[in-house]
Amino acid sequence: MYCIIQSKLPYQTKISFMETENQSIHPNQIFQIAKAKATENVFFKKHLRGYSSAEIDPLVAKLYQVFSAKIDCTTCANCCSHLEPGIDESDIERLAFTKNMDPIDFKRAHVAFDGDALFLVAKPCLFLEDKQCSVYADRPLSCAAYPHLEQANFKYKRNVWSNYLVCPIVFEVIESLKKELNFNGQ
Repeated sequence: MYCIIQSKLPYQTKISFMETENQSIHPNQIFQIAKAKATENVFFKKHLRGYSSAEIDPLVAKLYQVFSAKIDCTTCANCCSHLEPGIDESDIERLAFTKNMDPIDFKRAHVAFDGDALFLVAKPCLFLEDKQCSVYADRPLSCAAYPHLEQANFKYKRNVWSNYLVCPIVFEVIESLKKELNFNGQ
């Protein structure tokens, strides 16, 4: 079964949901499958250069809506298990409060700086419990915006490709985008 989405591109979007409707890649399989597609993705990134952000961004946003409605993040939690989210001072204050810690002590114990940004240093996340966020209402802003597919200039975002390795939604969006743009793997 196909879902048809209208697009500004000169064709309609057909999404195949990995061969059958409601069938998605299993979260535990993503990393291996995505790694196997590394060379193909180098060529896809080059293929994307032939399109403007004004063409790609709305299509990615529509694909994101489709797949985020089909994939339940609470059955996956790959992002919380494999990534270290960026945080800011307001996140640190909220998270420290949830742990009944002083923000300075929380920062010393759970935060690192990579020269560009602050981030939580725990894999899996220290707030992950049974594939769900124990501080969901107070989660870092970068977690709330994850997987960052609705941001402008999709084709220039480096984090998309690291998220492709762990997130079923990102994986499905990119694989569907390849089909929609008639990418042939070269």
